[in-house]
Amino acid sequence: MLFRYLRKPIPKDLLTSPDALRYFEYGMYWMGWLAPAKNKLLYHIIAGILMAWCTAYLPIGIIITCVKDINTFNPSELLTVLQLFFNSVGTPIKVLFCKMHFWRFLKARNLLGEMDKRCTDIAERIVVHRWVVRCNGAYLIYQCFYISYILFTFLSAAISEVPPWRIYNPFVDWRESRQNFWKSILNEMLLMMFSVSQALLTDFYPLIYGFMLRAHIQLLKQRVEKLCSNPEKNDEENQEDLVECIKDHQLIQEFAKLIHPIIARTIFTQFLLIGVSLGLSIINVVFFADFWAGLATVVYINGLMIQTFPFCFVCDLIKSDCAHLEMAIFHSNWLNTSRRYKLSLIFFLQNCQNPIAFTAGSVFPISTSSNIQVAKLAFSVVTFVNHLNITERLAKN
Repeated sequence: MLFRYLRKPIPKDLLTSPDALRYFEYGMYWMGWLAPAKNKLLYHIIAGILMAWCTAYLPIGIIITCVKDINTFNPSELLTVLQLFFNSVGTPIKVLFCKMHFWRFLKARNLLGEMDKRCTDIAERIVVHRWVVRCNGAYLIYQCFYISYILFTFLSAAISEVPPWRIYNPFVDWRESRQNFWKSILNEMLLMMFSVSQALLTDFYPLIYGFMLRAHIQLLKQRVEKLCSNPEKNDEENQEDLVECIKDHQLIQEFAKLIHPIIARTIFTQFLLIGVSLGLSIINVVFFADFWAGLATVVYINGLMIQTFPFCFVCDLIKSDCAHLEMAIFHSNWLNTSRRYKLSLIFFLQNCQNPIAFTAGSVFPISTSSNIQVAKLAFSVVTFVNHLNITERLAKN
């Protein structure tokens, strides 16, 4: 059933952490990332053609169009094409990084299963279930945002009777007839559907891993708070519980280190391009776009914002969760424990003093503050364009 991974928790049938990737894996399968057990050769051939069409051809087609037809663009059409171009350049780069590190996706899934083995209590398993539902629900929300941009742009093109992005098509000239016009915009719509679905995969996976990291850090914090709280347990049993918590923390750190390199590269690419794309979109909405083109551009701006902002915010929350875990260790019931227990606790506390933090390209931290600084670049682009009176020149031409 399609929505079984969004169901409410049922004690006898709870979802596990790897199920957080379920809808994401469906997307990977249909976009040529995850080969099935059978017919692998045919799948890889079709996947190669699909990726070449929707990731490599798209920016090339836009460049050819700009060279051939730039004199026929009005300002709104030009900005629509340019804002798409910068994003389309980033998509194949992000896809390449993901394919190069695809083994990390597979190993991360296994590590999520390992972390679940410690969730023996029904309350903990219900917590995991709710986080899994949150991940799968967020994937569907992202999908709706990305597809809505295509639909609104298609609607705008149908009303204005001009192809939305004018992506170069050597087989169909949309100006020849109305039939060719509809063939052209349907081709562009299909191409963009696959392209934004590829972009969705590269944009969304950090949020899944961020959510599940938070889930297991919070569960570990709850286990730490329960240490030495059972008077029936002796020192040896308390020591074993502490060692298990230390192992849980090491597993969480291993998971974070595993996914960090791929997240660093894709988020860095997004940060480089989002400011320019956002600036062009704002100029389009404020100065040139009509109602329908403006509506499509506003949806596009929302898509740009959700590329990075939710994960940046989750990174801040992960740092906060790590700080709360550190405090939970310090305030746990250790006063009357053995010397061996206290030494192990000190070791645990020292390890927790290095919080989990992600960086973009190992250059600057991924955080809400960094995301705001990148977004400010958009306003710098708008100011620069206004200062040079570029909008007035475009309007006159």
